Amino acid sequence: MARLEKQARWAAPVLLRDFHAGPGMRVLDLATGVGAMAHELRSRFAGAQVLGLDFARAQLDRARQRQPWLPLVQADAAALPFRDGSFDRVHASWFLEHVRTPVEILREVRRVLKPGGRCHFVEVDNDTFRVEPPPPDVAQILAALNEAQRAGGGDPFVGRRLAQYFAEAGFRGARVVDLPIEGSAADPVFFQGFAEEFAEIFEGLDESLPHLVEVARRAAQALRALPAQGGRMAYAAKLAQAVRD
Repeated sequence: MARLEKQARWAAPVLLRDFHAGPGMRVLDLATGVGAMAHELRSRFAGAQVLGLDFARAQLDRARQRQPWLPLVQADAAALPFRDGSFDRVHASWFLEHVRTPVEILREVRRVLKPGGRCHFVEVDNDTFRVEPPPPDVAQILAALNEAQRAGGGDPFVGRRLAQYFAEAGFRGARVVDLPIEGSAADPVFFQGFAEEFAEIFEGLDESLPHLVEVARRAAQALRALPAQGGRMAYAAKLAQAVRD
């Protein structure tokens, strides 16, 4: 199973906690990737009409194999191929960290929302990642990943800028709150999924920083061992919700 599919399974109950879509509502899953979160949206909101959009053809090909029911569109999120007021809801998870023009994309989101329609964005702020007890190498690898993302035009701290970006895009009164994600002995299955997510992210460092491969592997192993060792992980994602006036 692909990492994003595993991530959606363990994280969706947290990421979609304040998301609502009624029967017949049109829901755009922005940056749908392999369609993992689109699947979760359809499963949780019976009767909602979910459509996935992504720029990457390879991701969409995989989505078609795994979610043959899912309508898919290949397009740039900064130039959405839809009429004004086409959707009741727009969802995106872990998307704006990867783009150079977040305000341009949010303007398009606002355009395609119906009046009264809502958007729901979950984004990163990697300064909030905590591990107890802190394993060796984890801080070094996280810092290296953050720097690599910035060098590639992304923003590993985009969550703290969401209020500004939504305002610049024309949304009024966007609500931005912390979305705590915690792994502990209280829910070992969730904890294992959470730890595995970051372990796989660390192991994915190979391509960009080959000199840190062994350090990253050690850090990943330490994270995977945390649930059995009685450790704890915490992360505060940022949830931004806004209504199209």
